[in-house]
Amino acid sequence: MHSSLVNLLICTFLFRASNSEKITFENVTVQWRLDNRVFESVGTSDNLKKIVPDENQEWGKIIGNVPILYEKSVFDIPNLIILDVSNVGLEEIKPGAFGNLPLLEKLILSGNKLTEIKTDTFVDLSVTYIDLSSNSIILLQPRAFKNFNANYLLLDNNKLTEFPSGVFDNVTIGNLSLSNNRLHTIAPKALSTVRLRILNLPGNKLEEINPEVFDLQDLTTLNLDSNTVKLLRPGDLRNLPELDELSLVENQLKEIPEGVFNNTKLSDLNLDANKIAKIASRAFDDMKDLVSLRIDFNNLTQWDNNWQFGESSNRFISIRFNQITEIPDDAFKNIPNSDTIHLQGNKIRKISPKAFHQLEYVIDFDLANNEIDRWDPDFLGNTNLATLNLRGNKLECVEGDLQTVFRNVGIIKLMDNPWNEECTKKIEEFLENKNAFPW
Repeated sequence: MHSSLVNLLICTFLFRASNSEKITFENVTVQWRLDNRVFESVGTSDNLKKIVPDENQEWGKIIGNVPILYEKSVFDIPNLIILDVSNVGLEEIKPGAFGNLPLLEKLILSGNKLTEIKTDTFVDLSVTYIDLSSNSIILLQPRAFKNFNANYLLLDNNKLTEFPSGVFDNVTIGNLSLSNNRLHTIAPKALSTVRLRILNLPGNKLEEINPEVFDLQDLTTLNLDSNTVKLLRPGDLRNLPELDELSLVENQLKEIPEGVFNNTKLSDLNLDANKIAKIASRAFDDMKDLVSLRIDFNNLTQWDNNWQFGESSNRFISIRFNQITEIPDDAFKNIPNSDTIHLQGNKIRKISPKAFHQLEYVIDFDLANNEIDRWDPDFLGNTNLATLNLRGNKLECVEGDLQTVFRNVGIIKLMDNPWNEECTKKIEEFLENKNAFPW
């Protein structure tokens, strides 16, 4: 009798302990919205739907401590649209935690303590947005995402050092963001099975653009800012046929060879803040769609008049804060019309008399903060400039009649030059009849 009672008590205790282990929501507060007003429910349950009234299950935010999401803990809530489970101390998501959520659009799991995403964690979900950022994720298991569709999947600010193959199984993602991890390796073909349009990878440790890794036939935007890319090779972009925007800001590039960007669909290329000292004469040939090119804060010392910059008349070309010392003959022969040419902050001292030949029209031409000490009256010829910025140079005077010299310039900026006294009156008279900034 005594033995039977002990066994019964032990079984009861184990049964209760087993059940209590699987209660996901224990004394948590759930905020929910009704008629643009926010209400709260407090409860304990193995399933979120039991805490919030049925008619109010479109939006929910959990407040409290939820260390584990057990199987079916967010399950069979057909009206749920937005669920916020951020900053609740979440350490683990069991496979099968989410299911039968046909209207779910946004799932926010950021700011928790997750270290891995297990196999079959996100299965049969079609959402707008899943946010897993600012956790401590170091591992993505095979098939962590299966039969999965999302416009945005955010894995920023985690601790991933590698991205293995097999994580995605039958997946479509519009925008995948992996910024500020510790990625130094992405397995070949790891992303190739995903219909991906935007890939954000800034703030990692990637050293190259490997065509076997970046084999993404639908990708239009690739951001590799603040990595450690040292070398670009001909053919690196060959498996990115739809790529439209590429940003490689703040890497360790020293040279741009021919064959990297040629015959691509790139319209926006950003190479700012590298160590680029050399660009091949034909590096930008056959880039018919190029509209915006930025090469600011590099180490270029020469302008190559053979550079091509696309065929658009709306081009934005910025090569500011380099070490260029001279503008050679026919410097702009391949860009006769352009929106913007920015050469601010170089060391330009010499401008060839024929530098502007074949340049027809530019909206904004910026030569500010260089070392120009002479402006030949015939420099511009018939070139039309909506705005010319010459501020911050070393000009003491400009020879000739200024109305003639700058006859085809709409607005001119002349301040912060060491104009001599003899020239001052001439400039003042000119400014009275010209759209110019005070000097």
